[in-house]
Amino acid sequence: MEIRHLFVYGTLMEGMRNHGRYCSNALTIEPAVTTGRLYHLPYGFPAMFDLPAAPACADRLRRRHGAPDGQVFGEVMTFPDIEETLRALDHLEGYNPDSLSHYLRISKPATILPRMETVVAWCYVYTANRLEEIERAGEFIPGGCWRTFVRNGVSQPVHAGEVPTINYPR
Repeated sequence: MEIRHLFVYGTLMEGMRNHGRYCSNALTIEPAVTTGRLYHLPYGFPAMFDLPAAPACADRLRRRHGAPDGQVFGEVMTFPDIEETLRALDHLEGYNPDSLSHYLRISKPATILPRMETVVAWCYVYTANRLEEIERAGEFIPGGCWRTFVRNGVSQPVHAGEVPTINYPR
């Protein structure tokens, strides 16, 4: 199965600092949600843990924040040439499938809001060996929306079935 979608949750989202350089040729950009745990890092970007990709992290995250997995809100995008886009993003995210990477690129389901269509999308997630860094320097975002966090300086919890208000630039 060819994966044609990309799920982004941080600086690659529309209106954020890396969008213009890496995602300006997106054909579609739609609000979406997936599972994961989102953290704000002091370096000015977020990190997401995906527990199926990092099962060793589940117990530590559960002890620190309750439930081990939550929701991460972002955008699903499509591109004219997804492989070309992924090559550029692999470099940005420090992903190398043949060696130690800063982020991993994984495929996972994401639900496009508000039509509730689930697609399989590429997504960059933090690696399990970076959990100590997250515990030391990261700030958990319980609402799962980095855009809201950086704009308001706080994370609003999202309740089951609720979609956070996300003000997208026009």
